[in-house]
Amino acid sequence: MPRGRRAVALVAATVTALAVAVAVVLVAQEDEPRHVRAAATPSVTAPPIFKPSKATAPIGVPDRLVISSIGVDAPVLPVGTTPEGAQEVPSSLEATGWWRDGQQPGSAGNAVIVGHTASAADGVFDDLVELDEGDTITVSSGSESLSYAVTREEAVEVADFASVADEIYRETGPSGLVLMTCGDWNGTEFETTVIIHAEVAQQS
Repeated sequence: MPRGRRAVALVAATVTALAVAVAVVLVAQEDEPRHVRAAATPSVTAPPIFKPSKATAPIGVPDRLVISSIGVDAPVLPVGTTPEGAQEVPSSLEATGWWRDGQQPGSAGNAVIVGHTASAADGVFDDLVELDEGDTITVSSGSESLSYAVTREEAVEVADFASVADEIYRETGPSGLVLMTCGDWNGTEFETTVIIHAEVAQQS
């Protein structure tokens, strides 16, 4: 399958998998979500407040994700692709999943990490929508780490995922990071996917 169509199918299937997995958790724990999150909106365009690193190198398979501004300090588990073409998601609400069929942190293109949002439980990415431009995200692999700065946030309707697929799963260009989770629970299903885009800020 051509790269563009494969990415479109993967994104659409991934979002569906995230929504279904979290919906099962919600239904299993209580009939009504304890709160409904406000819709995420794209951040306004502004000059970056950081200087991206000019030279990066892959740090290997990521095993830890830290986002201090929203209290995330979570394991990163490699996840693959299901037979249906979806990016697998971690079974635990407390872990994140790095798409091992894509790019490593520090490689050209985007490393993609997903996590759960759950209104009736504690999902690792419950507060992802609270990230602001410039907030730091650190991904570690053993003793190596790579820091990213958030550049923008967007909430994409399920029907519109095809329009951002190639950008999310790009394999060339500057080294970046994409975090994704479900958004806008309407009482029955999640209507959007929250997408955080970040660029390398510092390697240590």
